[in-house]
Amino acid sequence: MKVRIASAGTGKTYALTSRFTAALAEHPPYRLAAVTFTRSAAAELKARLRERLLAIAEGRFKPSGAEDVPPEAVVRRAGALATEVLGATVTTIHGFFAELLRQNALALGLEPDFLRIDASEAQQIFAEEARAYVYLNEETDELAEVLGRLFAKRSLAAELRPQGAAAEALWTHFRAVLERYARRLGGEALGPSDIELHAWRLLERAGREEALAARIRSRLARVFVDEYQDTSPLQGRVFAALEALGVEVEVVGDPKQSIYAFRNADVEVFREAMRRGEPLPPLVTSWRHDRALVRFLNRYVDWVADERPEAFARTEAPPVEARPGAGPGRVRLQLVQGEARQDALRPYEADQLARWLLEQHAEHAWREMAVLVRSHSSVPLLARALSAHGVPHVVVGGRGFYDLIEVRDLVHAARVALDPRGRFSLAAFLRGPFAGLDLARVERVLEAEDPLAELERAAPEVAERVDRLSRWVQTLRPLDFFERMVRTPFLDGESYLERLEPPARANVDQLLFRLASRRYGRLEFLLRDLEELRGSDEAGVPEGGFDAVRIYTMHGSKGLEWPVVAVFDLNRGQPDGAEPFYVRPGSGEFAAEADPDYARFAAEWKERERQEAYRLLYVALSRPRSRLLLSLSVQLKPDGEGLRPKFWRRTLGRTLIEEMNLVAWDALEVERLDVERLPAPKPAAAAPRRAAEVDERLRAPVEPLARPPVYSPSALKAERPAPPELDDEGDVAVELEEAGVDPGLVARTVGILVHYAIGQDWGPERLADLWNQEAVQRLTEPERTRVQTEAAQRLETYWRLLGAELPALAERDEDYAEFPLLLPTRTPRLDTVWEGVIDRLYRVGDAWVLEDYKTDRELHPERYHFQLALYRRAVAAAWGIEPAARLVYLRFGEVVPLEAELLEEAFERGVAEAEQV
Repeated sequence: MKVRIASAGTGKTYALTSRFTAALAEHPPYRLAAVTFTRSAAAELKARLRERLLAIAEGRFKPSGAEDVPPEAVVRRAGALATEVLGATVTTIHGFFAELLRQNALALGLEPDFLRIDASEAQQIFAEEARAYVYLNEETDELAEVLGRLFAKRSLAAELRPQGAAAEALWTHFRAVLERYARRLGGEALGPSDIELHAWRLLERAGREEALAARIRSRLARVFVDEYQDTSPLQGRVFAALEALGVEVEVVGDPKQSIYAFRNADVEVFREAMRRGEPLPPLVTSWRHDRALVRFLNRYVDWVADERPEAFARTEAPPVEARPGAGPGRVRLQLVQGEARQDALRPYEADQLARWLLEQHAEHAWREMAVLVRSHSSVPLLARALSAHGVPHVVVGGRGFYDLIEVRDLVHAARVALDPRGRFSLAAFLRGPFAGLDLARVERVLEAEDPLAELERAAPEVAERVDRLSRWVQTLRPLDFFERMVRTPFLDGESYLERLEPPARANVDQLLFRLASRRYGRLEFLLRDLEELRGSDEAGVPEGGFDAVRIYTMHGSKGLEWPVVAVFDLNRGQPDGAEPFYVRPGSGEFAAEADPDYARFAAEWKERERQEAYRLLYVALSRPRSRLLLSLSVQLKPDGEGLRPKFWRRTLGRTLIEEMNLVAWDALEVERLDVERLPAPKPAAAAPRRAAEVDERLRAPVEPLARPPVYSPSALKAERPAPPELDDEGDVAVELEEAGVDPGLVARTVGILVHYAIGQDWGPERLADLWNQEAVQRLTEPERTRVQTEAAQRLETYWRLLGAELPALAERDEDYAEFPLLLPTRTPRLDTVWEGVIDRLYRVGDAWVLEDYKTDRELHPERYHFQLALYRRAVAAAWGIEPAARLVYLRFGEVVPLEAELLEEAFERGVAEAEQV
């Protein structure tokens, strides 16, 4: 195995691309594989490979050094290879293992077309089976939770091995639930740990059967693995077994950035590769950091290698040099000190950090700055200080994000919709923005024997809102339910979104995109996922296009960079809780609390966490390109000398101040701030109220229905549009998929962006703002490029139509975009409410027009007759007008008028079909 160390910012992706390109001189692309840890990284790598080969073919490629010169065999065929490389396996680690299994599925008795499910879904399915098992066997709920934790540790070894009677008992229960889990999946679906175990068994068998080994070698000659320091012991065994079969394996990574032990990563996997493998020259030029940052990082690395070699040794940490032409850079330590308790000092620390960010804003946009925290516990205090100083900010991922009040408001409202009598969530709902009741009325409701009956008496309008949520949850998909919750006017004529300030609205947008990516089938699953995410540092959501300072956990910041970074609250301690069992990585031995080995295994795991803390700090310190602020507060002893050590145990603050003595470093500017001389932290101002912007005609009461299911006009199969294809040529969609582009996602995103821009009346000058929307930020680079091209073309067609086939905006006397509607329909067999959103309703003189914009690839107006008929009837019922209806096909630049008679016939047919449903 070839092993290369690449410190932060030293261009490991470029080096991996160079090595892959050189391998093309010996092997065709289909026999090569590159493995990364995220889908977006895989798509970016494939795009870089293609661009590199095209540059070589066109003579514009300039090697960065002797090792980067492409072989002559590659130069001769570079043009053809640029196309062939799209067929290479460039994917995630589980995508690679799954491909290996599909190619050899029959050897293991697997279905070749098995479905891959993600870790969260696999964990949920196992948890459901565990709850069923403990119920049927009259065991405790605590046992189900412990079994779920053990399921999450399967990647630590090829086989878990109990050590002691308590572990044996736990193992017996675990195997019983695992059998239920396997039967439920039925071999048709595999989770990440299932895929890893099957891959290991496949290669273990291939080690005994030469025919199977030869088959694997014939398809796979060389594998390049990125971020190898983040592999689990089981994943490492799979790659080692591949090499034992004769497949060349080359890995690149940085032991100093191994920080995911809680996700089963083990730095010892990389270290074992270093001991047994062939070292490649390390990457030692930082293309990210300015000079002061390079000096500072080298000093930190030297100290850890000397004083804490178990965290990372000298051989794992070669010194790094700054790139030619690097700027000067600045590193600053901001130390707030005083005799007050630590909790009393932290508000001053947060206040000073906010002031520092305001200073940086003179040279940098908000989005170019980030604040990193070790623990989610630091986020509320930090957010209050930033709000007080008017610093826009967005909490990105991690437990800090899922604990935000705007997120919790929605969770509690959803729980009330599922179970209105759940008093905990009902209390939060009644006090929150959906109800806004005073404390006295909330207490009366909660103390009543029947809270809902009391709510009906005390606040009938709020009781109606609860009833409406309960009706929605029965008929809407989870994502649609959340969309309806945040956009429907509830209190004082305002929707939930309208009551939020821009940063909070951006956070809600992030949440909605997180939900959209998962396609939840049941609201219960969604809520359970959100609760689990509160307890993890998983980012989970994109950060969006809002111009704001990003707040990340240190774990969540890995792989990212900004010009300016502050690391806040470094002297906060970490919780020191015990687990019900501990697993030894690699061996798979585990002991439960009552077992003799439990204390020893626990001590080993705690030592791993202490070692990882130094690597975690390295990750945080290496995120900025030019400016870094280290922020912490420390409590002085009463005599003013030294520091109280009670807050230092297992914290990074002690490392920075006492052990490393950073205040003496020449690479660091130090500012000591005595709390007695600082101004009091600026209090957060009350959020300004936004005026209601909802048309009065939308508030007309709708008579309640006896049976209230909600029915979407596009839900009728006969009227549902066919899914749009990405391109007419049959090979293009396949080629895009191979390049990491999801055609369906691209089509949906184009539709979202085009409708949003039209609804906002954005012109060509606002395209840059459109590309900053969250829907674009979450895409891979190839997907983003395709979306921008398609969306710009559709909008150019719309702008060309304005003032020609469509009236110019200035000519319209009244104009409503994204106009919501409700239309009750009662027949002897149908009692329902139709809902939808009209793209555009406007008046020119006495003539009203209803328009719907389409980005379809084919002209099929008949697909939308029922939808437009519904819209037209709803407007007629509410306002007493009969607008002309038409479809605007933005791909073709055609405006298709729809006759009223055809629409009425379509409506009657649709209602008749709904009656049958």
